[in-house]
Amino acid sequence: MDEVERRLRSTFTEQAAAVAGEDLLFAVHQRLRRRRVTRLVSAAAVVLLALIGGGVALRVGTESTTSTAAGAIAPPAAGLTGTWEPVSIVGDSQAQPALRPQPPLIRFAPDGRWTASDGCNASQGRYTAGGTSFTATPEGGTTYIACANVPNQAVLTAAATYQLQGDNLTFYDAAGKALGTYRRAG
Repeated sequence: MDEVERRLRSTFTEQAAAVAGEDLLFAVHQRLRRRRVTRLVSAAAVVLLALIGGGVALRVGTESTTSTAAGAIAPPAAGLTGTWEPVSIVGDSQAQPALRPQPPLIRFAPDGRWTASDGCNASQGRYTAGGTSFTATPEGGTTYIACANVPNQAVLTAAATYQLQGDNLTFYDAAGKALGTYRRAG
């Protein structure tokens, strides 16, 4: 008899003595049932938490409007929708456009989503705009290909306000410093 079998026999004998007057088979069955119920309750709790978390993520991920200070729901600004190409970006020389495989641009959709290309990489997210205030957050993945990138995503996520004059769109940070100017494409 090896050590494992000896310990198992010893444990079984101790447990059988503890049961004393009870039917041994009934006691073993009760313990197994308790373990099974505990495991089922734990699994149900995990599934419930996953469903609740998924429902919250689903609701947050599908909202396309934002609350204003007055508490009303406001759609994104209609004037921003469309495709924009960079004219000037603070800190970007744009000296090597031939090294970019595609033109840099930003697209604003009416449902509050934005997509962008920096000339090599794609990014996306959500935006809100009302009056002159602006916020943009990235969502999902972004590719990271090295080239002469135009920092469109950095401009969008740093912007606090914007100014739309004809076909020109300028973003400003919270201190009022211009971050970049874009021209409506097409």
